[in-house]
Amino acid sequence: MSEGEQRIPGYEVGGGSEEADASLQDLSKMFNGRIPNFHKVLAQSAVVITAFEAMRRTLQRTKLRAAEREIISLEVSRRNDCEYCLAAHTKFLRMMKTAPEDIEAAVTGQPMSNPRHALIQKASQRLIETQGRISDAELAAFNNEGLSNAELIEVVAIIGWYTQATITNNLARTKVDPFWLEP
Repeated sequence: MSEGEQRIPGYEVGGGSEEADASLQDLSKMFNGRIPNFHKVLAQSAVVITAFEAMRRTLQRTKLRAAEREIISLEVSRRNDCEYCLAAHTKFLRMMKTAPEDIEAAVTGQPMSNPRHALIQKASQRLIETQGRISDAELAAFNNEGLSNAELIEVVAIIGWYTQATITNNLARTKVDPFWLEP
């Protein structure tokens, strides 16, 4: 978890980059006029905030459902000990009406009760643990349990995307926005 004060300040709209300003203004529409601290940190580089948001828009079109993408993000957040991402993605799962005990299971790395969610969680765990070097038998088992090869590749893409977020937040010691902690 983060220690101490945020050490990379967030970029503020009007800070001199039209590209960063545009990305943050778009994001504020998603968050009811607010801009999360994480995105402000990313906006220190206009190229990075633009790329990150393009990836978000693209990954929303995966075969994986929104809650499944959040489960993957929580696994990455847990593994990388990112306080900011744990708070944000826990909130997203609460908003999606995920059972509190399943959210707790995801945050602690324990199996979730929903079979599909547990499968996504297990695939995320194994792909991270092995850096994608699962056995042929594991690959076949994931396929047989209902995860297509396309979905497994999508899990990998989401792991990569959220790895960027967690490492950025750990580097910056991004302050968790109060709205992520609200019930």
